[in-house]
Amino acid sequence: MKHLGIGSPGIARSLTCLALAFAACSTASATEQWTQVGVDKFYLPVGLYRSQGITTDGKQWFFSWQYGLERANDAYASSQLASIPPSLLGQGLNHIGDIDYANGVIYAALDETSDYMNPTIALFNASDLSYTGRSYKLTMPQTKDIASWVAVDAARGFGYGKEWASSANINVYNLSDWSFSHSIKLQEPLERIQGAKLRGDWLYLSSDNATKSVYRANLLNGYVEELFQLRQPTGTQEIEGLSFRDTPDGASLHVLLIHDPDSNEVSPASTTLNVGLYHYALAPVPEPATWVSLTAGLALLATLASRRRRPRPVDA
Repeated sequence: MKHLGIGSPGIARSLTCLALAFAACSTASATEQWTQVGVDKFYLPVGLYRSQGITTDGKQWFFSWQYGLERANDAYASSQLASIPPSLLGQGLNHIGDIDYANGVIYAALDETSDYMNPTIALFNASDLSYTGRSYKLTMPQTKDIASWVAVDAARGFGYGKEWASSANINVYNLSDWSFSHSIKLQEPLERIQGAKLRGDWLYLSSDNATKSVYRANLLNGYVEELFQLRQPTGTQEIEGLSFRDTPDGASLHVLLIHDPDSNEVSPASTTLNVGLYHYALAPVPEPATWVSLTAGLALLATLASRRRRPRPVDA
């Protein structure tokens, strides 16, 4: 009887299959799991100023609404309001979308609501929300960007945008002058994106689709996955911007959602138009699941090896 060693072709093939299966399982378990840990409701008139976008410098919050910007402290008490300056309004720019922060500057995405054909990025001082006098019209080949949001990657020197319609293209701009650099092809199209922020090699995006979904897209390989949905049981909703910031409740991802409740909702307060800031905490990858997968894989390997060691009948 000939015993098969671990280096035999049969066992090697089994190990390869096991490795591939374990890698697939590990990839699946790496998907982020976000849990809602709270929500803050902003009613009119305060909610109006927080109805488009959100960003932070790590010490305070910045919000945007159609015609301006707001600065607020950790308790969401407003400390300053600013409007779109006349020089930008004179260009027809009457709508601010989601915003982003980097190195003391607020980057605001603006466009005109008549036809959304004038996408522009304007820069404001985060210290007092004053306009820096710098703005850049976006031009990109073969794609369209209505500047409904902007995301900044200061480390790489890039800014990001996207078509409003269903598209798999992420537009990449040079941060210095917002000239078009290149596009990133996603593995699947996304539509109605209202906000985005960068985290590592991932772009997190909020979509005003039917389920009010939050996605993340890998900027290196184009991989896209849905993380969670914000769709509320009743009323009309519109998802807006999102931002990252670690807060005492354990949350790190925060998403804006406008909620216009139905008149038949139970709570009187809930029947009022409001903007909700939903807070999400990232759950750790469950170690038990990894060990279960590893144990199952080792058991499979042992079974395969045992079968190969069974003696074959000796020829007479």
